[in-house]
Amino acid sequence: MLIKTSTYPFGPANKLPDDTIVQRVQSNGRFIDAYRYELIEGDEYYAPYKKGSVNLVQYMEDERLSVFYEYDVDNIAIRARILQDGAYEVFDTSQGGAGIHKGWLTEALLYLRDQKDNG
Repeated sequence: MLIKTSTYPFGPANKLPDDTIVQRVQSNGRFIDAYRYELIEGDEYYAPYKKGSVNLVQYMEDERLSVFYEYDVDNIAIRARILQDGAYEVFDTSQGGAGIHKGWLTEALLYLRDQKDNG
């Protein structure tokens, strides 16, 4: 399972209330609970999105995103791409070794949204 972390002050922490608990990455690579206000510049952290606050279908509509799959001869999806306006590739599962796995689309859309939010 891939866990997307961010480095403070970037990422979703800036939009969270101070009393929100996030998971800060320690020097040994393990996570420890910390309040959002305890993060200092340069801290690596994970802030889970609340499923109720994420409307990925609406995000796809707003950004004019579409998903295209490529299949092998056995009709198994081997690659997926997300295009904006039907032409501009904004995500490809063959890049970075992510591949297609359960939850890949959610991870990709959250990643794209984070990139847009962080300018």
